[in-house]
Amino acid sequence: MPMIELYDFKLIKSGKEIEVYVYKTKKILKGYTRKKNHTEEQKILIKEKQAQAKQKEVEYMELMEEWGCEQEVADLHQTQNQKTTFSISRTRTNIRRLTNANPHLRKFLTLTFAESTTELLEANHLFNTAMKRILRAKPAFEYIAVVEFQKDIDYYGNKKEKGGSVHYHLLCNIVLPDNADTFAWERRFAMKYWKNGFVKIREVNTVTNMGAYFCKYLGKDMFDKRMFGKKKFFCSRQLNKPVEMTGGKAISFFNKFVKPTLKPIFEKTFTSEYTGKVEYSAYTLKEDS
Repeated sequence: MPMIELYDFKLIKSGKEIEVYVYKTKKILKGYTRKKNHTEEQKILIKEKQAQAKQKEVEYMELMEEWGCEQEVADLHQTQNQKTTFSISRTRTNIRRLTNANPHLRKFLTLTFAESTTELLEANHLFNTAMKRILRAKPAFEYIAVVEFQKDIDYYGNKKEKGGSVHYHLLCNIVLPDNADTFAWERRFAMKYWKNGFVKIREVNTVTNMGAYFCKYLGKDMFDKRMFGKKKFFCSRQLNKPVEMTGGKAISFFNKFVKPTLKPIFEKTFTSEYTGKVEYSAYTLKEDS
């Protein structure tokens, strides 16, 4: 059984990036989980109930619109948007931390389709096949990949016939030969491994907080409604994971490596129903830490 702990201090270490949470009004319970030993029949019933509830919600909103209840519809949309925003924010935080925990990923690789591919399931299948192809030839290959759709309109503002095509942004550790012709390398890589279209690569060496840079680059594309309920990023299984510490262990690490010499690069205070008042701060460790 997992050990149950109450704590008011949490630290997350993602490579050289440190995040500290100080819970001022509530203590957080860790290690307790409710048992969910559902049978297969119960799992199917739960999914059916969830689908029915979602359909009823859609029908209710359509009825409200028909009756002209604009404010109630707006409130419902706002609630849905808040849930979506929270989900996207959590995804971007996971990507940022995972990126910072793997600073050896310094190549920015973009994979696009030669023919417009708008079906996410089909695109992801082709992507996963390509990753297996690369790993067979290069077992040390590691990556974090984010799924996006290209814009639905062209340069002139006209709507594209099939909508925006899927494409992938990767941070990876692929190694280019010394003095390689980048354009020629991209063509060879596309023909040998990707096989679905085009490849662009560039190296990123001047960025300190790569996770923040990567998430900022992604912009708002992750809010695309076609991504709702879908997996928004993929990564290698062997990547380093962010380390979470709580309670005394977190305080000990903070007092030894952070507090003596470092000043926060970012601070904010926020309040939520679950956590109460929280003081958040972020730091970057020195290279020799």
